[in-house]
Amino acid sequence: MIQVDYIAQPSSRTTLDAIGRIASSANVKAMDVAAAYITSGGVTDLVKRTSVSMGGGWNGLEKRWITSFDYCRTDPEALDVLLTIPSSSVRIHDAQFCLDHAGWPKVPFHPKAFLFRSNLRDYVLTGSGNISRSGLSRGIEAGLAIDVKRIGVDEPTSSAAVNELRAWFSREWKRATPLNAPLLARYSKLCESVPNLKSPVPTEDDLASSDSGSGALSGKDLQKLRVCRHFWTQAGNITKNRGPHLPGNQLMMKRLTRVFFGFNQTAVPENTLLGSVDMYFDTGVTGQYSLSYSDNKMDKLNLPVPGGDGPPSYDNQCLLFRRMTPKVFKLTLGTPADRATWLKRSKAIDGDFKMTSGREWGVF
Repeated sequence: MIQVDYIAQPSSRTTLDAIGRIASSANVKAMDVAAAYITSGGVTDLVKRTSVSMGGGWNGLEKRWITSFDYCRTDPEALDVLLTIPSSSVRIHDAQFCLDHAGWPKVPFHPKAFLFRSNLRDYVLTGSGNISRSGLSRGIEAGLAIDVKRIGVDEPTSSAAVNELRAWFSREWKRATPLNAPLLARYSKLCESVPNLKSPVPTEDDLASSDSGSGALSGKDLQKLRVCRHFWTQAGNITKNRGPHLPGNQLMMKRLTRVFFGFNQTAVPENTLLGSVDMYFDTGVTGQYSLSYSDNKMDKLNLPVPGGDGPPSYDNQCLLFRRMTPKVFKLTLGTPADRATWLKRSKAIDGDFKMTSGREWGVF
């Protein structure tokens, strides 16, 4: 018997909903994915949903991913995640040509297809969304998912179509280049080059902000916050939130700098808890630290406690956050020479900014 599901996003069933239903089906053994590009937010949401849906079966699920370097839209951190999850292999469509031509493809790679297989059934989901937060759950997308019996087929036309799509994936898999650490390093270098960071190609996760007030960040500014791996800011005088005689640990940042830490740019009411950030200082002890939108109209990030997992004090320091993975950030205190270097790198990509208080910050 053929089973059919649909995607009518975001008002009804999302792409993530349909994938979750398939992943929770009995005895799913393999997952093949072909996606034009993959963002950090998209891979985070997809891995979370499928691993929760499958429970203990996730680690043993054979996973094959084909994506592209086209236009540098795929986040290097997202590829690193795919390489490190269990039973996962990644290949890149026409990788060498793209690297040789600054990310421009000879023939664009543009599919969005998910193929699952169990002992008894084949599942296929195709739609319009890439592996981005917008493509998987937030944007307006449409698609269909079907699954058919592999034994005792009672609808030969549907079964033949599924088999043809699986054969197409196998051909593309053989043609694509296996992703390894050296290849990823070359791609990361291209993505972090000055020309790319100065004018990156947008993805579906780059949206206009509803914040149109004085000093609001533009769409281009927010795009740089998403693609850059380094964010620095002058801390100024930190509020004594831990008591009058203790150094504080609440960093006030420009409104919507939350985008750098993986949160979207949607306007929220004052005093809204946005979530948490996995962070560690030079001691290497990783912890979760809350990020919220404060009643002073700034993004407020809690930092490692001074004298504990953090430095003695943050007052009047220059802080650098480096995105190590889509969810983990390393915090460093910079010297005046470091700050000068960071400012120079930010200026090179038009990524240097100043708050109304005069505190400087930037990305690179």
